Amino acid sequence: MSGQALRAAALLTATLLGLAHPAQAQEAIFGRDTVHGLVELGWAAADGEQSFVDGGFGKTAFSGARAGGWKGEAQLSQAVVEWRPRFSFALGAVVSGQWQADVSPRLDLDEAYLQFKAPPAAEGRFSARAGIFYPPVSLEHGGIGWTTTDLLSASALNSWIGEEVKVGGIEASYARRLGEHTLTATAAAFGWNDTAGTLLSFRGWALDGLRAGPRTDFQLPPLSPFIGLRQADETYPMWEIDRRAGYYGRLEWRPPAPLALSAFYYDNRGDRTSVRELQWAWETRFANLGLAWDPDERTHIKAQAMGGETWMGYARPKIWADVRFRAAYLLAARDVGEDVASARLDWFDARSHNAMDDDDETGWAATAGWRHRLGAHADLLAELQHVASTRPARVLAGESSKQDQNVIHTALRLHF
Repeated sequence: MSGQALRAAALLTATLLGLAHPAQAQEAIFGRDTVHGLVELGWAAADGEQSFVDGGFGKTAFSGARAGGWKGEAQLSQAVVEWRPRFSFALGAVVSGQWQADVSPRLDLDEAYLQFKAPPAAEGRFSARAGIFYPPVSLEHGGIGWTTTDLLSASALNSWIGEEVKVGGIEASYARRLGEHTLTATAAAFGWNDTAGTLLSFRGWALDGLRAGPRTDFQLPPLSPFIGLRQADETYPMWEIDRRAGYYGRLEWRPPAPLALSAFYYDNRGDRTSVRELQWAWETRFANLGLAWDPDERTHIKAQAMGGETWMGYARPKIWADVRFRAAYLLAARDVGEDVASARLDWFDARSHNAMDDDDETGWAATAGWRHRLGAHADLLAELQHVASTRPARVLAGESSKQDQNVIHTALRLHF
């Protein structure tokens, strides 16, 4: 953010504080209800190939032993602090910082945006936000600092949203009741998302709970000789390169039933050929359909399906990278007393039409988890996961194209 933008934000905040009663302003900005956080202590064991966080093609954040077999590790997995000040009835903000053991750099900004919500009216309700935020795609990330709530890992679909699809922009929403139905339309213009597609193309899909920040860089797995001369061996998800704004839109329908259906479309409008330090402006588009349904008070169903395409480079005669991708998942959660049992099935696939490389991929995953409430501010979570995938590009790392991995993951989450 530029110095001019920071000065404008400071002036706006000072003006809002001046309009409020001093005691009320202090409580609304720095009160007990404005700051929340989460600390996660985790232990995991995995077999299989080297994880993508260690420079491999692995589909989770955990690596098996190099000589084969299982490898275990315990660590402070993540910590999040989220601040939600309110400057007036209609205007507030969300600012969150995150520490993640498996992301570089470990400490970074998560989200930071001003939020406006108009008072409800018969004609409907308008809201807007401006800053750095995640587009409204995921149905799994309802926790503090955009963390997952049902399972420790996110689906392949929403893991990619956390890794490469955070934006800096302006978003507006309008919600209107039509009888017993509610319709919400959302539209946004954004930037700082030009490299989206890099990780998905060269690494493929993954299942994790990682989130990119403005300074995040992900190491890429071994690249082919053709791409290795043109693409850096890491990617920065929040770089602006071509100075072109992207856009997205979303529609949501809530009928008079415990059901919500949504449709989302995204286009970052990358020009494909702008480059800075071997980081390219990818053109990435996708559509997503979502469903959230509660068949009864204790059962919760979520499902999403995504399809899209991403391009990068020159067409001489065939474009350097042209990858069509698809992913879907079905998640079921059941309340068992104060505990929650969850299960998720994932399917993912990518088809490349690249100039020189074979970046095809297909795979699936099955995940089961249990969340046990230890107290008002503590939960114990356990997860079992199996991932199977085929990707010919693994030969670049000396691996078989077909890989299976099993992960046991437990974590103590402390929240306030």
